[in-house]
Amino acid sequence: MFAWGANSHAQLGLGYATEQIETPLRLTEVPFGVGDIECIAAGGGHTLVGTQDGRLYGCGWNNRGQLGLGHLNDCVRFEPVGEFGFRRLYAGWDTSAGVNESGELFVWGSNVWQQIGVASVKSIATPTQLPLPETGPVVHVAFGLQYMAVLMESGKVWVLGKCKFLKDYPLESSSKLTIRCLWDKGPVREVVSGDNHLALLTGDRRIECLGDAKHGQSLSENVLPEDVMKLESGWTHSACLTVNGTVYLWGRNNYGQLGQPGPTSSSCPQKLCLETEDMVLKDVRLGSQHGAAVTRDGRVYCWGWNEHGNCGTGGTENV
Repeated sequence: MFAWGANSHAQLGLGYATEQIETPLRLTEVPFGVGDIECIAAGGGHTLVGTQDGRLYGCGWNNRGQLGLGHLNDCVRFEPVGEFGFRRLYAGWDTSAGVNESGELFVWGSNVWQQIGVASVKSIATPTQLPLPETGPVVHVAFGLQYMAVLMESGKVWVLGKCKFLKDYPLESSSKLTIRCLWDKGPVREVVSGDNHLALLTGDRRIECLGDAKHGQSLSENVLPEDVMKLESGWTHSACLTVNGTVYLWGRNNYGQLGQPGPTSSSCPQKLCLETEDMVLKDVRLGSQHGAAVTRDGRVYCWGWNEHGNCGTGGTENV
């Protein structure tokens, strides 16, 4: 297990805090078997790891209880949180969520904007199950800066917290929470969020976006030339990975986060160009303003904002 980039809150689990780690470092002291990892999530300054036996571990920034440890102290190494059986983990700026095998949603961390649902508290320091107006399994969770989007197995998306661009959707009248349902988008297959926009996969190739479009991050309805396998989003740019291993990106490009020279933005999906045409990607992830992808033969590529060594190149020049 390797880690690099910003480490100002010890979120890399190395045992100390520092402004940046410019090259990938191997983690040598972790309380779990690396081969036993089920899921990982990285937030604004904290990291969560779930193992196959259902245990949860966290390290880093904890000012709002986003590690789930029951206190507000930062942790320089991975600490055991408890056994929750999470199969998927999600992390926002100072918020966290986990979904177990039954599709039940648990949340913890900042609740300043009611973004994790529980009424009348500013933060939740331990994983707490969140009942939603709709029954059924939760499929995916996405965090904006002040809201949380929850995709249900039914294909409906519920949005909790402060989200101005959804003001035309009525609040759920039966709930005391600030919660809205995107009922008019048909069955949604996947949802991701930037700081103030949502991207929705509503068909094999159709992507719809809502929210801030200042930098081209909110596409008008767009049909890709290949079936989409995965969506990703940074703060002001988004991406998708197709079944053929192609990555398309759109939105802001002031740091090269679209994988091409900046600073122009793009409101149309741009293909990520690799070194050779025969290289095929199997996964892609976006940070706030940078990206990382892994090829089928195990190579890792990074691009974009590199001020804190985010791209692992040994320096801080943007890529």
